[in-house]
Amino acid sequence: MIPIIGELRPWHDPTQLQLNRLPMRTTPEPRSRPRQSLDGTWSFALFDHPDDVPAAAVTGPTPAPVGGWRPIAVPGNWTMQIDEDRPHYTNVQMPFPGPPPSLPARNPTGVHRRSFSGPERQPGDRVILHIGGAESVHGVYLNDRFVGFGTDSRLPSEYDVTDLVRPGPNDLAVVVIRYSAHSYVEDQDQWWMAGLHRTVFIETRPAVALADVELVADWDPGTARGSLHVDATVSFADAPLAADRAGLRVRAWLESGTGAIVAEPIEQPVPHQFEAPYRFVGHRVSAVWSGLEIAPWSAESPSLYRVRVELLDADGRVLDTASRRAGFRRVVVSDRQLLVNGRPILIFGVNRHDHHPDRGKAVTADDIRADLIAMRSHNVNAIRTAHYPNDETFLDLCDELGFYVVDEANIECHAYNRSLCHDPTYRAAWLERGARMVQRDRNHPSVILWSLGNESGYGPNHDALAGWIRSADPSRPLHYEEAVAIGGWVDGGLAATDVVCPMYPGIEAIRRYGESGLGHRPLIMCEYSHAMGNSNGSLADYWDVIEATPGLQGGFLWEWKDHGLRQRLPDGTVRLAYGGQFGDTPHDCNFVADGLMSADLVPHPAAQELMWVHRPVAVDAAGEGLRVTNRTSFTELETYAGRWQLLADGQVIDDGPFEVPSVRPGSSAAMPLPEFSVTPPPDAELSLIVRWYTRGDSWWSAAGRLVAWDQVTLRERTAPVATRARPPASPLVLTPPRLQLWRAATDNDGFKLMPDLAIRLNVGGQALRAWQDAGLDRRDPEEVVDHRVTVTDDEFGRSYHHVVEVPEPLADLARVGVTFTVAGHLGRMRWFGRGPHENYPDRNRSAMAACWEGPLDELPYLVPQEFGLRTDCRWFELFDPASGDRVRITALGAPVHVSATRHSAAELFAAAHVSELGRRDDVVVCVDAAHRGIGTASCGPDVLAGYRLPAGRYELAYRISAE
Repeated sequence: MIPIIGELRPWHDPTQLQLNRLPMRTTPEPRSRPRQSLDGTWSFALFDHPDDVPAAAVTGPTPAPVGGWRPIAVPGNWTMQIDEDRPHYTNVQMPFPGPPPSLPARNPTGVHRRSFSGPERQPGDRVILHIGGAESVHGVYLNDRFVGFGTDSRLPSEYDVTDLVRPGPNDLAVVVIRYSAHSYVEDQDQWWMAGLHRTVFIETRPAVALADVELVADWDPGTARGSLHVDATVSFADAPLAADRAGLRVRAWLESGTGAIVAEPIEQPVPHQFEAPYRFVGHRVSAVWSGLEIAPWSAESPSLYRVRVELLDADGRVLDTASRRAGFRRVVVSDRQLLVNGRPILIFGVNRHDHHPDRGKAVTADDIRADLIAMRSHNVNAIRTAHYPNDETFLDLCDELGFYVVDEANIECHAYNRSLCHDPTYRAAWLERGARMVQRDRNHPSVILWSLGNESGYGPNHDALAGWIRSADPSRPLHYEEAVAIGGWVDGGLAATDVVCPMYPGIEAIRRYGESGLGHRPLIMCEYSHAMGNSNGSLADYWDVIEATPGLQGGFLWEWKDHGLRQRLPDGTVRLAYGGQFGDTPHDCNFVADGLMSADLVPHPAAQELMWVHRPVAVDAAGEGLRVTNRTSFTELETYAGRWQLLADGQVIDDGPFEVPSVRPGSSAAMPLPEFSVTPPPDAELSLIVRWYTRGDSWWSAAGRLVAWDQVTLRERTAPVATRARPPASPLVLTPPRLQLWRAATDNDGFKLMPDLAIRLNVGGQALRAWQDAGLDRRDPEEVVDHRVTVTDDEFGRSYHHVVEVPEPLADLARVGVTFTVAGHLGRMRWFGRGPHENYPDRNRSAMAACWEGPLDELPYLVPQEFGLRTDCRWFELFDPASGDRVRITALGAPVHVSATRHSAAELFAAAHVSELGRRDDVVVCVDAAHRGIGTASCGPDVLAGYRLPAGRYELAYRISAE
């Protein structure tokens, strides 16, 4: 058994939070003395249980990677680097039986070893060891001596190792235990990993040092002036009452980004005596400036300054220095609005996990920056750190680049949701996790709300934490979803949350709250529009209501990207795996693949819809002209360059710059239509598309990046355009059209891989079950509906007119349409309809009606399902550029919805993973009169009534021509 920690067995005890750990400090910046990174290759050994770790594993010289020891990367998860202990995915359920604080008989325990050279130091210097993050708990040994123990996987732990570190070689051992009593409050919807997943380093600190520097950088919108409050805490390595501490002073000042002095230095003495102990405030020095002419910080204009602090001795010599970045802004909730610098903001948000397909939870600064670039490219301005504090680098970048952040405590006890929040044995864990988050992150201007955690019920533990935060940092409002879920939206959980932040509410529910005018809190959805597979239906419908209803300010889409993990199969192929594909049980399958992006950061088609609903400027029809709306809070439209295009029957016939008058943030302006230089054809369908581009280069894009677009219909057309074609019996059309009522179920239709999950978690759509009960996945559709078709041949091709009568028991079908196949060499598609990206009836506002061209779609989702639709097509053709062969489908009445892929609906439904899906030689074409919406019922509301297919008559008329 490992010494000290093994005898105490603290991993079993929810009240044991730490041993010998230093107090949390605000995010430290490197001092003048360089840090000594311990990242890199360590020696590693795995044991089945903490009790199996012998003393020899943590003592003696660092072992070479032989005889049970192997090399491992730190930061890293051993679950991503070795085969004996693999990732495990669960959502609500724990990966092992309870109840708390019970632990599994096999509790993998990893010993990480490495040697390092003792740092150079001056007499009296302290040496600090920083462990950035360890899942789940960890113990530290240095040179055969026990150092300390820490909990909370997502925040750093620091230890004073001054008395143990020596010149020359030192041997460090960090024991990480995969599961602990604290795993029950880290039960988030993500992979269970293990290891040292954040940076490890050594730094030296003077004997008398600036232990911490806390900032409150405020900006008053009434006076347009800033104020700054700096609190510096001084620590002593020896007795703090020693007489030679007299005369210590702290000097602080403020600089601009270029180093110019903005606020002149202020010096204050360091309290050092206890003449009146009851009045002693600690070794803490404050400096305050007001009336500063300062540029405010916002996500749209992230102006940053730098606070410099020096610790001086009685002779004026500098003993220590520190610096912190500062952003001046004010965040308040007032009159049902969340205000930043006095103005309401719209939360164009996403939920984000730390995730990488190869390294798991070990993400780099480049990984984080890539996420943020992709977010800003899709007009995201806000991030919820679901469901724990992210790596410090994340907040540094959000400060610098401009994102609003809801910083969330690492508290989620989903499997024991309604009990642990009342359990006094976990009370200290609640307070410690939330308080340490605030102590680390309070200087970051990007953090505008503190979140008390996620899906952990609501009880006195939350109110205790909320009270601590309100006292420690009254400059930010609080956020906690279950306080309103349990107590009600109007006045529930007032002690714990300053915003109404529901999870997956229906559109009508948020409309009713906004229109009621009740309460004083704004509504900002903490999670909505669950992006699992082919999803995010009605995203634009949500935003119609948000923008039209007072009291609603947006929300955070769930979630940013899939958590697929790269996996090499026995045959050498590589895939992105989901739950259960590592042999992990119990598991929640592909519920972890619910992102707007792939794990490799490839956008799913719905990303275009999100980008459109988040667009900074909108254009719509207003009488005989147009209305231009600036949807930002602080930015003038001069930032963007507009261009318009005039389309006739989907083809551009005229274009030009779109010049607009000044439109202030949050306001609209009317303007006439552009002056066209051509006369449009008299019978053509006409529309105007207005696009907006960035004028200058930025951190996320070169100049000319598309940020917004809208289409305004000027004139509709009903008559189809006919083209001469080959005889109807063309060899390019391989099979005749046949009726189709079924689609390969989306994750929102129902969980084909885990049908019990909907019942167990009370989530998921019910459409799939109804379709299967009706036999639609196996019966001939001609048997279940009344279908009549008229076929006519003429010089233009073969025309079809289908009439389908859907009986009441079959209401809410997936589709009413036909399917057929064409020659496989017709590998490109061209159409006049909504595009260019995949779109569905309830997710097509971002898709403009125009003429588009591109290759056949490839399946973009990990689990095969319906994909590739283009709605409102006037015509659609498959063609081969080499031979000139083509097949065209022309709508003869209402526009049709069309897809063309290398897979049939049956093949898509039968496959459990994209890696199992074969590729046909021919092309499967689907033409629909009506297609059910997508919705978001995998975790949220099902398809709205207006996008469902009721019982009744459906007509589908089209012509197939070939040439």
